[in-house]
Amino acid sequence: MSEPLFDSYLMIDWSAAGTPRTGTDSIWLALAGREGPARLWNPSTRRDAEDLIAGLLLEAREANGRLLAGFDFPFGYPEGSARLLTGRKGWSALWSLIATEVRPDGPRNANRRFHAAARLNALAPGNGPFWGNGLPKEEIAGLPRRCPEGYGTIYPKRRRRIEAKVPGAQETWKLMGAGSVGSQALLGIAALERLRRSEALAGDVAVWPFEDADQRPIVFAEIYPSLWPPDPREPVKDAGQVRAVAEHFRDLDGRGRLASLLAVPRDLSPEDREAVLLEEAWMLGADASGSPATRAMDGIGACAPATLSAGDGAPAATAPLPLRYERDPASIYAQSFATVEAEARLDHLPADLRGVAVRLVHACGMTDVPNRLAWSDDVARAARAALAAGRPVLCDCEMVASGIIRARLPAANPVLCTLNERRVPARARAIGNTRSAAAVELWAGHLAGAVVAIGNAPTALFHLLELIDAGAPRPAAILGFPVGFVGAAESKAELARDPRGAAFLTLRGRRGGSAMAAAAVNALAAEAP
Repeated sequence: MSEPLFDSYLMIDWSAAGTPRTGTDSIWLALAGREGPARLWNPSTRRDAEDLIAGLLLEAREANGRLLAGFDFPFGYPEGSARLLTGRKGWSALWSLIATEVRPDGPRNANRRFHAAARLNALAPGNGPFWGNGLPKEEIAGLPRRCPEGYGTIYPKRRRRIEAKVPGAQETWKLMGAGSVGSQALLGIAALERLRRSEALAGDVAVWPFEDADQRPIVFAEIYPSLWPPDPREPVKDAGQVRAVAEHFRDLDGRGRLASLLAVPRDLSPEDREAVLLEEAWMLGADASGSPATRAMDGIGACAPATLSAGDGAPAATAPLPLRYERDPASIYAQSFATVEAEARLDHLPADLRGVAVRLVHACGMTDVPNRLAWSDDVARAARAALAAGRPVLCDCEMVASGIIRARLPAANPVLCTLNERRVPARARAIGNTRSAAAVELWAGHLAGAVVAIGNAPTALFHLLELIDAGAPRPAAILGFPVGFVGAAESKAELARDPRGAAFLTLRGRRGGSAMAAAAVNALAAEAP
């Protein structure tokens, strides 16, 4: 068996966080030697990580060893990107441009990557190719929040060849939103260009697959840790991933199997191989189909499942690997709202309704909801004033009432739902209508100046409008989100056509629901004067 190609294996999980962070969704490094467990680091900022990486690279070189360094962000962009943005062909010109535009971070992870992306966009026609302004309070000229059109025509394609093959891989143009890697790529490529061009490492670094990995003591490669399960011994998934990948490549190298992975898959077409080698790059360890090239191999270090000892000589049971999903509440919250801001169109809404629209999208997961809203210009102002004055919130069903966050109500406002009161069934029979409609009649003593939230029954909204026509007091605001196939769209259309002097917000069509009605109240309450 031949000698291993490398002496150490450094794997890095990069991060685009805007503030110092450790633990989940932060930077993790794992360094494996030729034997023993990998060592882990968790620097809180990219500046600290870059310094740490530089030190580890120098240590390896001074020890006359070879080091493989894997980074979990894209090394390239779809074919044609370099010529579009630099006027030249090939990866090196684009890396140099990115390093020029994306300046090093401040000491607390602050950076202006979105403004840098806008400057890169200015080199191309249209309003792209980068998109996803992640600054909720600042519009950046030249960087759209939503994906522009024109990929494959005025711009290169949206995805590289490898991204089109690997399930879950995201496009490099997308800078913000769930699963996005565009920010990591901009920040990461700029950092790697600084490292490889530094006086201390000049001439010692090869960038795979663009350069010959056999000729330099240090090799940078793109990795995609999700191709393999994380090491179950690490409680933080990111830590488990880099540890698993570092030990995985170390063990493959020890078996003489890593060399074949450092050749771009031979069963790619000549056209695809040229694009990969010249500009797009490839994920180390992925075969031509985007699957792990070593999937069929047995006993691959830390990537093999842990076993539970039976203690009596019986065959060991395989311990189930933990499912991979986001567990940190703060990260889930931040990613969710960043995705809404990136994917939903909000610029047509009044400024005081945009936060409400974001909450509505978050409540249902449908980013086209803002496109279907109808409103009166004064609805946010009227609803917030009513809440600040202590007026009640009247709900058509218990689910709406339960979804309202009482702690956000500015004046300990009563939240009333009369649907289950004893008088309702008899009243429904008397008026020949539903229980939901009858329950609205019991709002009479509370209706004047109230905030009404309807998230279930179209008959409740219809009957409320009928009562106002008959002389009932007007509420301050009607939040109309009844849902269903019979009467929902029609009731909301009637509200939008003639709100009877009340401020209103509604969602046209069949969609709606209790979660959306409650989300509207919560958003308005959070910003009440």
